[in-house]
Amino acid sequence: MKKLSLYITLVIVSLVLGACSDEYEPWSNPQAYSQESSITIPGIKASAVATQDLSTVGDEVPLFTLSAAELPEGYTLGNVRVQLFPADVNPPLSTTLDATVDGKANTAEVQAVIEKYYGKRVEPRKFVAVVYLNAVKGGQAARIEAGAVDLTIIPKKPTFASEYLYMSGDANSWQHSDILYSSDLDGKYIGYMYLTQNGFKFSTQPNWGGTNYGKDFSTDAGADNITMTEPNGFYKVEVNLVTRSYKLTPITKIGIIGDATGGWTNDIDMTYNSASHSWSVQHVTLVNGEMKFRANGEWNISWGGTDLNHLTSTNGANLKVKAGTYTIKLTPSYDGNTKAELIAE
Repeated sequence: MKKLSLYITLVIVSLVLGACSDEYEPWSNPQAYSQESSITIPGIKASAVATQDLSTVGDEVPLFTLSAAELPEGYTLGNVRVQLFPADVNPPLSTTLDATVDGKANTAEVQAVIEKYYGKRVEPRKFVAVVYLNAVKGGQAARIEAGAVDLTIIPKKPTFASEYLYMSGDANSWQHSDILYSSDLDGKYIGYMYLTQNGFKFSTQPNWGGTNYGKDFSTDAGADNITMTEPNGFYKVEVNLVTRSYKLTPITKIGIIGDATGGWTNDIDMTYNSASHSWSVQHVTLVNGEMKFRANGEWNISWGGTDLNHLTSTNGANLKVKAGTYTIKLTPSYDGNTKAELIAE
C-alpha cells in the first residue's frame, strides 16, 4: 500500500511539472495516433468484453472492464475515458469518449463514432480501445493508462435498413429491374430509369416479398399503383421514404463530351433504346484524351470514374480513352452501378 501511494504521489508531481498545454479537444474531433502523457499502475488494467450490439444494450454500452488495485487512503478513481481507434481506417484516427469506472459509455455517442468512420451499414466494426483514468486526491490527479483492448461493436439498425429500392412497373414489365440506392441508409434513394404513365410501385426487395409502396406510398397489399402526370420518358428518380414523396428530373438527352470528342463545349448526342434500357451512339471517332457523359447538355447530372462498370454521378473523374472509332453505350443506374461500353468498330 505504501509503495502504491508513493508511486501515485511521484506521478502527480511529474505530471504537474510536465504539463505543457491547457487546450481542450472535444470528443468529436478526430485525432491521429498519439498517447496522452500517462503512466501505468500495477493492478489497474482494462480487459476486453464480448461483442456488443448497440440495438440491445440500452442507453449505455460496456466497452471494457477495469480491474483496479486497492487504492491508498484518500484516493479515488475518476475521469475515465476511452480512446477508440477504428481498426481498419488509414491513416489511423481516433475519437475519445467519456466512460464510467465500470467501463460503460453512452450508446448514442458510440453509434456516432461508428457512423463517422464507417457509415450506417449494419456490420460488426472493430476498434482498438485505449483506456485512461485518473487517481485523484486533494485536487491533484495522476493520469493512468489502463491498457488497450480489442473491441467489436455492431451498430444499431437504422430506421430505413434497406440499402436499395426496386421500381416495378409498366416500363420494365413489372420486373423489379430498375434500382435506386441510398448511400446513407436515411430513407432517401436515387436511381435512373424509364417511366410511363401506366403505373409503377417501389419495393424494398427485388420481388413482392418485402415492403411495397403504392399510391401515396401506401404499404397496403391492395394499394393502387403510383401514376405520374409527367410524360413517358427517362428520369432521375429521387424517393424520400421519410416524407413519402418522390421527385422526377426529366433526362431528355445524354451526350458525350470532352477533348477526346473534339472539345468540352459540344455534346455528341446519344439515343435511348427502350429494349436494352440504355443510351448509345455509333461511329464515334475519338482521339487519345478524356471524356464524360452528361445529361441535358448541362453538368447538373454527369457520369465519370475510373471503372467503366462502376461509373459515378458524384464528381466522377474524366474517362481516359484511346483513339479509335467506337459504338458507345451507357446504361444509367444507381450511383456506382452505371455502366459504359466502348465497342471498337
